[in-house]
Amino acid sequence: MKRMAAKTEAIVTDIDPKILESFPDKFLIFVSKHNLKPPSVKTGNGMALSAMLNYPQFYFTRKTCDEFVNRFEIKTKDSIQLFNKHEQWGIQTAKERGKNYIPEPYLLSNKHKMRKNFKFEGNEEEKNQEIYKIKSTIYEDYIQQPNELWQLGHKNPNSTDNSATNLVLQPPIQAKYRDNFIFLDTLTKIPTPKHLINLHKKGKSPYTNDQLKEIKEYLNSINLETAS
Repeated sequence: MKRMAAKTEAIVTDIDPKILESFPDKFLIFVSKHNLKPPSVKTGNGMALSAMLNYPQFYFTRKTCDEFVNRFEIKTKDSIQLFNKHEQWGIQTAKERGKNYIPEPYLLSNKHKMRKNFKFEGNEEEKNQEIYKIKSTIYEDYIQQPNELWQLGHKNPNSTDNSATNLVLQPPIQAKYRDNFIFLDTLTKIPTPKHLINLHKKGKSPYTNDQLKEIKEYLNSINLETAS
């Protein structure tokens, strides 16, 4: 098996502006085959994509993403998002932390696979009935609850922080979740570590194995003694 050459960090000054005006032919064949709609090569996202596709020997870090948008005068609030958001429309991107590139051979992203032929298992009337049920539940549990029944709770039940940053207003329905979830805001919650472990043991983890590996790799890479 032929061994692929190791990628190096992008040298932005070596990128030919004319090459960024188009995508490689093999990429165009790939998107045509899978009926994908990549961003226009004339946009910031398209230029970043073109750079990764036309220079497969490179990877882009936050530093080189910044250099790229500065050199090509691309207006953006966050340069790295021009490089790392392409799985949304269908192509798989690098899994290496801090390195942005398009692996070869090209592969479909899981987001595209999830959306392909996705449909509600029922007719339009049944779909609307389910939507009405969800709306009704939200209305009864959140909107219709009198203000005096709402309580102030901790976002993180395992934290000793009593400051305003760890407090959140919650309706009565939230009480059953408080010990098992961390609330990012009133509606958005994630499992506490203990609850996640219990879910995983029961085969009910909300994360895929790839996501668990990503979390594991990140936790192994940080100093938990000093991390905030």
